[in-house]
Amino acid sequence: MNKVEKISRLCMKEISRALIEMISEDSPYASKDMLCGARGAVFREIFIFHYPDFIGKVQELVPGVTKDEELLCMLVSLGQSVEEIENLFCLPAEQVYMFRKSVCWKMRLEEVKLLGDKLREILEE
Repeated sequence: MNKVEKISRLCMKEISRALIEMISEDSPYASKDMLCGARGAVFREIFIFHYPDFIGKVQELVPGVTKDEELLCMLVSLGQSVEEIENLFCLPAEQVYMFRKSVCWKMRLEEVKLLGDKLREILEE
């Protein structure tokens, strides 16, 4: 692993850690609708600051991707579990799975479990 890869992985871990802190029940910033409204916009801006090419690459790979699907892709690329995404979106797990399945179908991925790998690959490019 070269220096750039190490820095990228550290950045990814730091963003993921900050995100987990934001949703932690112990955090004064925790909210059931953390990714709705202004907080969602702030998360999106922070993510884009660290990974400026990610959204464009996702839009190329996922024709007709929605803003919610972009957000899902950001979270999956950071290694967030379905349960964590469920809490962030305030959606039942079934809907999170449907979002994931929709993105996979648009990306022409045969297996949903490949989504995380593909998105992390995009993140690390």
